[in-house]
Amino acid sequence: MRKVSLLVILSFLLTSTVGYRAVGQTAKTPGGLTNDLMSHSVGRWGLDFNDRDPSVRPGDNFYLSQNGAWFARTELGPNAPFAAYWNDLRSLSPRRLVAILEDAAANKSASLESIEGKAGALYRAFMDEKRIEELGLSPLQPQLEVIRAAKTRSQFAALTGLIAGPGTVRAPSVLGRGLARGLFQVNIGQDLTDPNRNVVYLNRGGMLLPGQEYYMDPQLADIKTGYQTYVAKMLTLIGWPNPEANAREIVSLESRIAEVAWSHERTRPESGSANLVTVDELCKVAPDFDWREFLKGAELGDVDKLVIGTRPFFTKIAEIFAETPIEILQARQAFDAADNGSANLNSAMVMANFDFRFKAFNNQSAVIRPRNSRGERTVEASLTEIVAALYVRQYFSPEVKARAEEMAANLKMAFDARLEKLTWMSTETKAKARSKLAKMTINIGHPEKFDDYKGLKIDDQDLYGDVKRAAAFNWRTRVAQLKKPFDRSAWSLTPNYPQYNYDPLRNTVEAPAALLQPPFFDPKADDAINYGAVGSLMGLMIEWGFDDQGGQFDGDGRRRDWFTADETQIFAAESKKLANQYSKVEPLPGIHIQGDRLVGESIGDLGGILMALDAYHLSLKGKPAAVLDGFTGDQRFFLGRAQMWRAKFDAPFVKNQALTAQNAPPFLRINGPLPNIDEWYTAFDVKPGDKMYMPPSQRVRIW
Repeated sequence: MRKVSLLVILSFLLTSTVGYRAVGQTAKTPGGLTNDLMSHSVGRWGLDFNDRDPSVRPGDNFYLSQNGAWFARTELGPNAPFAAYWNDLRSLSPRRLVAILEDAAANKSASLESIEGKAGALYRAFMDEKRIEELGLSPLQPQLEVIRAAKTRSQFAALTGLIAGPGTVRAPSVLGRGLARGLFQVNIGQDLTDPNRNVVYLNRGGMLLPGQEYYMDPQLADIKTGYQTYVAKMLTLIGWPNPEANAREIVSLESRIAEVAWSHERTRPESGSANLVTVDELCKVAPDFDWREFLKGAELGDVDKLVIGTRPFFTKIAEIFAETPIEILQARQAFDAADNGSANLNSAMVMANFDFRFKAFNNQSAVIRPRNSRGERTVEASLTEIVAALYVRQYFSPEVKARAEEMAANLKMAFDARLEKLTWMSTETKAKARSKLAKMTINIGHPEKFDDYKGLKIDDQDLYGDVKRAAAFNWRTRVAQLKKPFDRSAWSLTPNYPQYNYDPLRNTVEAPAALLQPPFFDPKADDAINYGAVGSLMGLMIEWGFDDQGGQFDGDGRRRDWFTADETQIFAAESKKLANQYSKVEPLPGIHIQGDRLVGESIGDLGGILMALDAYHLSLKGKPAAVLDGFTGDQRFFLGRAQMWRAKFDAPFVKNQALTAQNAPPFLRINGPLPNIDEWYTAFDVKPGDKMYMPPSQRVRIW
């Protein structure tokens, strides 16, 4: 199942950075905080002419033709290792939320049963730095004692379940690292085989670096070495015995787990069929782990069936668990407790975490976010839906919702027309595809309802306890869903970040409120710009329902591969052609784009642009597009797309992204798909001899 955010490629940068580049006008928000509200169109009709570089021919480098002047004048530094419109919006949401939370915190008379009261009390607890320093590591000690008390493998299995279940803060993906605290991860979600019910999902864990490549790839060896040093430092700070030796063993243990995953996950992940097993069957698949104790610890003792990931992983990780001394397992969980809880402990723990988790991946000269910004993130991670409700109340308008819904309707009509005309799909397949499209829901802005966290205790004198109780509350809310039908109205994303998502099980696209603001969407801007920017992203999400992954699910979210063998072969051949185009790109000397890894997103970009351009033409209702400042409607459409992905990163980030990410660098989100789009050639008179020119016979033809 695909869950994709624009901010995946910025995950580490956005964890701790304080630098941003402002866009738009400034205004005072609640709490007196100055924000860049972006309440107006960029330029006269949505395009910033100051960013353009007229000396660059569109057919030589379309990305720089629109963004070259901005790229040349933009300087990066220790506190700003990257700059982008996306980062402007990503930085804007937390500043808005800080203002909201400061107002809530100032109102100490607010009932702790109200959403404002809960949010304000948790924020006050985080901002009480004096009390947090006085408490030192005392809030962590009960957890460490529980870890020390787990002396048998069954007891440790139960502890692992406790950590994986009620002990894990399930923050929005844009906030969290998504790391596996225990050897296995557990979650509650929609059933792959029956999309009308919820089911328990169990996946392998065991690695506290972001991915197995950090343990295995020689080009990332410096990060692995730094990680071992960090583990030893954290163990030293909490007084765990033999920190250096234990750090070596912990990294060795995680490296063994990474080796199991390495070969499989180097390729694009497959949706796969659901591995629904009984607990008895799971005990046979991986007999070296006490699964019943694990499930009891996770408060899932009455669950009799669950979905597991790839079976050999479970077998092997259970074997590794059985072979690892309990003392090493304890040390790893002690490190995890310190690492995971550091944000809510004293300054020594906070800075140790920052020095590795941010600096090692990005910039060694960076400084940490201000405390109020980190407090906002803690409140949001723990009280996600409360924060979302407060944001929507203040920063989303019915006018924007209506205009975006009109765009969504045009996108569906445009794609339906393309499906009808496809020559590589059979009549039967096209009928299935069009039926799925008709059933697709495009959610705009935010959910209709938010959880008010009734019954959750928040104490402004107990930050560490608040976060623990909120994690358990959120987990138990999920566990309760096992006895209910799946709620198809629920969202996967939060409305207060510029993200996007397509969920094949719900056959639903999500375009959150924060995505629908300038310079990506503005009802006062030219429609061509809006369609080129957010329209092409929404088109990408729609396309994901029909590619080699989304095409494995029907319109009701049931696993059903409806492509014929010949159609699958054609799709794969065109996909490979596109991947090969991207693999030729070398963003840094000796560092090549890994086209096969990016192909899912790349196909979506291509389809999304084609779809959005057609939808823009539909929005004209048969009238010719106006010419604005000498630019035709189609030209403005493509320029809107290029402006949206305006970004600049320092070399360490570019290297890290090229080697590990499944997202293309921003310049390639423009220069990658456009040579395959005939209308782009016409709009900008791109001809043979231009650097981006590609003969028609070499262009990828899918949609």
